[in-house]
Amino acid sequence: MNSLRDFLFRCNRHSTILLGILALSYGMLQLGAGASDQPLTLRLAGDEWFLNSLTKTGMISVFEQKTGIHVEVLHKNDRTIMSDLASGASSDRDRLDVIVVRHRLLGSLVAKGQVRSIDSFLSDPAVHDTSFTPQIQLFATWWRELSSYGDHIYGYPFTGLTTYLCYREDLLKDSKNQREFRNRYHRKLTPPRTWPEYNQVAEFFTHPDQQFYGTYIQGKKGLALWYEWLNLVYSFGGNILDSGRGWEYGDIVVNSPQNIAATTEYLKLIAYSPPDTLQFGWNEAQSALQQGRVFMGLLWSDQAPFLEDPAVSKVAGKIGYSLIPSKSERPFSQLEGLTYLIPTESKHPQEAYKFLEFAMSANVQIEQTLKGSGSLRKSTYDDMRVKELPYTAAFLAALPVAEGKPTIPESPQMTDAMVARLSQMVSGKTSPQEGLDSLALDLKSILGNKARLRFAVKTDH
Repeated sequence: MNSLRDFLFRCNRHSTILLGILALSYGMLQLGAGASDQPLTLRLAGDEWFLNSLTKTGMISVFEQKTGIHVEVLHKNDRTIMSDLASGASSDRDRLDVIVVRHRLLGSLVAKGQVRSIDSFLSDPAVHDTSFTPQIQLFATWWRELSSYGDHIYGYPFTGLTTYLCYREDLLKDSKNQREFRNRYHRKLTPPRTWPEYNQVAEFFTHPDQQFYGTYIQGKKGLALWYEWLNLVYSFGGNILDSGRGWEYGDIVVNSPQNIAATTEYLKLIAYSPPDTLQFGWNEAQSALQQGRVFMGLLWSDQAPFLEDPAVSKVAGKIGYSLIPSKSERPFSQLEGLTYLIPTESKHPQEAYKFLEFAMSANVQIEQTLKGSGSLRKSTYDDMRVKELPYTAAFLAALPVAEGKPTIPESPQMTDAMVARLSQMVSGKTSPQEGLDSLALDLKSILGNKARLRFAVKTDH
């Protein structure tokens, strides 16, 4: 009897274990099946300010419906993205598949092997849509500067950026202002094309007793100061390095006579600016125009839509847009932008590339431009809605006369050095000559034997 009871107990225990194993195996199979049913996810990272022009179009959902691929949008600024790539993904869940960053960071990303070339995708008809011919359909110079490094292509432009002269067109056309300006300066009041003209117009409209000023400078220590200063540098025929392309090295010319003259001119504008102009960055400059505190100022193209939005701007419909004044009257503009890139850490590079081509398609580019971006696809500007935007003509005028900037691996360190020295100059701690000479030595220290000083540094400051 005991033997029979022991036998039945053993059989029951083994059955329980067997059933447990079967249940566990079934659960694992179901889990695997569930995982395979999950859509592939691309993780897209970029600064919220810029990505908004894409996400607000609703076109990402069109891509998802068309391909079955989910796109997860992550708001990360350039520094965070660079830090994430440097640290490496701790898991597949942390990997980035597409990034949108300022193009001047491209050299650093390439040097570190953190982004992949798209050359192989462009030559693969199984991946590349042959109806998309970027060398013809895009503005080629901008595409090359924003998304290429050396002999390789790394992506497509997310947006082109340039700087406008934004001015109060209503005040410019006012008959009383026209009459008084002519009596005072013996010429017609027009949008300034040269810096002497700019100073005259700024002086004319500066009325501190009315808390209204002719212009501003973005004098707060930061990128806005550097970018704004570059506009004057280019307008005087100056540069940072004497090189043909952003990815090339060249002589250090940051302390050239042209740059010293440009910096001296820049500092003159403080006299016609609000008292707090040395605390101005991008937001403060935009607000000064929006709230009607200044007559004119230099502003980025992606900020122009906010001047035209009556919900946030008192001057909507009253702003004119033109190219920046030039010392020689030769037209020029600043070439800047953000670019789509595919990190080498991505496990889905082909799918990421297909997303890039979708983002460059005609409909997406039109919708994104209507949301405030600057398309570099030519056909975008055939759309009547885009043509009618008040700043479109200025953007198109800027494209063929744009000046590029260094995208070499040392570009981030160079930019930091320039910001620091410029802050000293606008605050009056150093003169333009002294500040730019010191900056030239900074750049020489950063670049080493890759670049030489063209202009002697004065030692009697």
